[in-house]
Amino acid sequence: MKGRASVGDIQVSENEWAKACNLREKYWLYVVYDCAGSHPRLIQIQDPFAKLLVRAKGGVLIGEAEILNAMVEP
Repeated sequence: MKGRASVGDIQVSENEWAKACNLREKYWLYVVYDCAGSHPRLIQIQDPFAKLLVRAKGGVLIGEAEILNAMVEP
């Protein structure tokens, strides 16, 4: 569940992203816009990994240090 006083972008944590990736259609994202107003709007998204996260803006940036730390020695 993510809430915004008005509208705008939301942040998905690494843990939430991993869960969304693993659970796929069993995972739901709930966003409430306009929480500070008298008419909040509930947005429900099933499988946000497929519908939103895979299509995230700009792709994913992986730093050189992360690549070197993750490598498997031959």
